[in-house]
Amino acid sequence: MRNGVIAAALLAGAADLVAAAPGNKGCNADNCLRALRATQIPGRLESARAFCASYTAVPAPTGLAVPSYAADACKKNPNGDQPARLSSACACIAPGTTTTTPPTTTPSTSSTTTTTPTTTTPTTSPTASACAQVSSSWAAQVKTSKAVPTVAAALAHECLKSVPLGKDAAIQLVDAIEPYLEWQSDAAYKKDPPKDYFYPGFDIFGNLAKVKANLQADKYDSEYAFQTDLYETVFGPGHDGHYVFYPDALAKAFKWRRDRSLVSISEDGTSLPVIKLYEDVTKDPKTARAVTKINGIEASKYVEDTINKATYNQDVDSAYNSMFYSKAFSAVNSLTGYFAGGGRIGIIYQGPNTTFTFADGEEVTLENKANIVGDLTGVVDGASFYKKFCTPAPSQQSKTDKAAVAQLPGYPKPVITTSDGVVSGYYLTGEGLEHVAVIVLTAFEGNSPAEFQAVTQDFFHEAKAAGKTKLVVDFQVNGGGYILLGYDFFRQLFPQIQEDGFSRWKQNGGFSTMSRIISDLVKDVDPQNEANGNLVQLYESWYNYRYDLNLTLGHFATFEDKFTPQIFKDTPYTSLMRWDLNDPLTTTNSTFGMGIEISGYGTRKNLTQPFKAEDIVLLYDGVCASTCTLASEMLRIQGGVKSVAFGGRPREGPIQGVGGIKGSQVLQYNNIYSYTNFIADLTDDPKQLAELKRYTDLPMRRSTAAAVNVRDQILRDNVNDGLPAQFVAEDADCRLYWTAPMISDVTEIWKAAAHAAFNGAKCAHGGIKASKRSTTDELAPAALMPRARLSASVDKTPVQHSEEWLALYQQKAIE
Repeated sequence: MRNGVIAAALLAGAADLVAAAPGNKGCNADNCLRALRATQIPGRLESARAFCASYTAVPAPTGLAVPSYAADACKKNPNGDQPARLSSACACIAPGTTTTTPPTTTPSTSSTTTTTPTTTTPTTSPTASACAQVSSSWAAQVKTSKAVPTVAAALAHECLKSVPLGKDAAIQLVDAIEPYLEWQSDAAYKKDPPKDYFYPGFDIFGNLAKVKANLQADKYDSEYAFQTDLYETVFGPGHDGHYVFYPDALAKAFKWRRDRSLVSISEDGTSLPVIKLYEDVTKDPKTARAVTKINGIEASKYVEDTINKATYNQDVDSAYNSMFYSKAFSAVNSLTGYFAGGGRIGIIYQGPNTTFTFADGEEVTLENKANIVGDLTGVVDGASFYKKFCTPAPSQQSKTDKAAVAQLPGYPKPVITTSDGVVSGYYLTGEGLEHVAVIVLTAFEGNSPAEFQAVTQDFFHEAKAAGKTKLVVDFQVNGGGYILLGYDFFRQLFPQIQEDGFSRWKQNGGFSTMSRIISDLVKDVDPQNEANGNLVQLYESWYNYRYDLNLTLGHFATFEDKFTPQIFKDTPYTSLMRWDLNDPLTTTNSTFGMGIEISGYGTRKNLTQPFKAEDIVLLYDGVCASTCTLASEMLRIQGGVKSVAFGGRPREGPIQGVGGIKGSQVLQYNNIYSYTNFIADLTDDPKQLAELKRYTDLPMRRSTAAAVNVRDQILRDNVNDGLPAQFVAEDADCRLYWTAPMISDVTEIWKAAAHAAFNGAKCAHGGIKASKRSTTDELAPAALMPRARLSASVDKTPVQHSEEWLALYQQKAIE
């Protein structure tokens, strides 16, 4: 049976029926009204009013779905048919008719000037008062519950649509964003990607210019319409975890969500995966039905099209995977897949309802929700919403740290773990798995870099001492972290292999100007003995030609050696460069560096390789991004390690394991602004000052996140042609599908990867030749017998770093 009833054919007389009941005299206090006015259910009244606003509109919209609670309670009975009962109930719950006028002048970047709101006569509609309804519901919920307040998505959407456009301020915002976008290192490749790249090209600057032209031509009827177009045409198509801008009206008040999550599983491990509701599978996998359509569209196509509007993954199968529940996704991000909520699509409206069509023909329609993430105090209409969320306030940097959890939720008890759970180790059991160890890295950052390094080394040592000869490296949902911890992890596994780590910056006005100023400023600085911390930081920066190494691991001899433009794709770039990991100010120094010595260097140069390359396998769900991609490229290309990737779209063929952003440096807008603002005080040159003064803090004050990928990673095969790693497809050696048992037991994923890598188990696509087990593998070498843990003696105190430090060393995808 269909639970959501499409009411398009019934709408013709609905408005007339409401009009025939002036003053609500024609309403009936029946179950239909009670269902719409169920004040004991948070958000119900607001949801009903939003539905009624559309239901009674003239002309009536087509294809409007009646919410399930109304469809069930308002069926035809002796009081009337469904249209009459709905119209009567809608008339009874109509909101009040007092509203305020929107701003009569548009805000400026520094302040917002509005006329005093005035009370008007009853000329408003439920849409005009949607913000008041949302605000009222929010206030009631925060008084009685600590849960995140929610309202019907349709009502929140109506509120957003009522927010008036601040035209002048919008144009100023677009102009202020442009200088920052000039730092995006692969803009030319995004405009004209290689033919084998899945996503179509798009012109960042051309699209930004179109948004500005639309503003100037009065093409937008609201602030919401403007910001939606800006987000979906300039930023959404980037498919880049380092390239993001979350506009204030879209991101500061609401986040869209659904009450159901999805899973993608193969019924037998070999057939193509199907989509099911997570809640059904966890209740009873045997009776869980496949979802064949979502909102009338073939289910997998709907999922793919939805996430492709805005994803931080550069690979389509990886983006597809991010829509589904997984044990790792839930444990690390406390999310159940982006279909339910979160991610880059979390600020894109997904409609009032979601209708699922199952394989047996039944349809179920569920109401979509909006989480209220902003403080709605004082919000009574669209104008006050604008003043609350879209008026630039003093820029503030806020960072929410996740609570440290030593054991990942839903995971087995680890053999060893960091105090924050970022690194953890396990041993597998079962036939053919007695020799397999698993190391899980949910990120490349943690409370303490020293503990991260020590726990990793301890686990490798103890695994070998326990007779483990095979290693599964679990990179599921690893969004990156500290760059040099990625380098350290690679060199712990392959201490004798010199890592590549080739990268380059795009030359732009701001970068080139600061490179010249700083390189000249620090020419006489001895960083090892300099007492001025600011000068040390400037010396130890990308802008100084003396910092970084060239391709042959030597220092750049002159400014021109590093910064003479290298032209690729009609774009000027720097020379390729590498990290100098023999520099103690970069590594062991706890103020300017990581506070640890990187494996493969100094006193850690002669570490023993713990596992052979053929005895290691990398496990991916596609969501390996940022620093995770740097470590992965070293492990696969230089170490020769094989990989297994799970999931992907329901079609035959290979998939990539490393599906996230492959850039090698991300900067927040506020990082760039801080640099330009500081360096501007160090020059009197008019041209240099003019360039540096182009940057303002307006974009940061008008957003919740703003960043660009400023440095490309270049793989060894692309040193000559200059193609960024972001656009290089690299299929996993083995593709596997998720199965129902894997949804509730992460060890099932580890076992499947281990069997495919080490025991010759069949892959859905591709395969890995099993390595032969030596007879000496049964015993651990004497040199690796148990010893005291290094991690027991390192300082586990969480290390707090400055924004400047994080800009240099931290690299992770922005959700």
